[in-house]
Amino acid sequence: MTTRTRESATDRIFDGILQRQATLFDVIRSNNDRINRFNHSVIEGARQGSRDWAEVGRRWASKPADFVGVYEAATEAVGNSQTRSLALAREWVEDATQSQRETSDALRQGLGDAREALQRVQESAPQLLRRATARRDGEKAAS
Repeated sequence: MTTRTRESATDRIFDGILQRQATLFDVIRSNNDRINRFNHSVIEGARQGSRDWAEVGRRWASKPADFVGVYEAATEAVGNSQTRSLALAREWVEDATQSQRETSDALRQGLGDAREALQRVQESAPQLLRRATARRDGEKAAS
């Protein structure tokens, strides 16, 4: 009977450990996915910026005297660049906030589970000590 209880308690401990590890690995994976998505956004923003400035160069090369057209293309390129920069900053802040929230939740859950396990151990420890003391007293009386 004692062996089965120990096995089930041991199984529960290791199942809890594996569950916490799986949670942390999921948090790490989602953080990695966010980083990859952000990097793709940065690369795509740089590509679009190159296209915008190539258009400025194209307008200037095709009509060097068209100052208004070149100016419009340049202001459009600068505006688009600022829009992309703001969008990237917003994406980064949102990703950092979500990452922090997920990590905090995973750690809070893991620490809560550890606290509960410790409380269970503290509650069962007096019973264990009483049993051990009773056995020891019984062995001394038998000798």
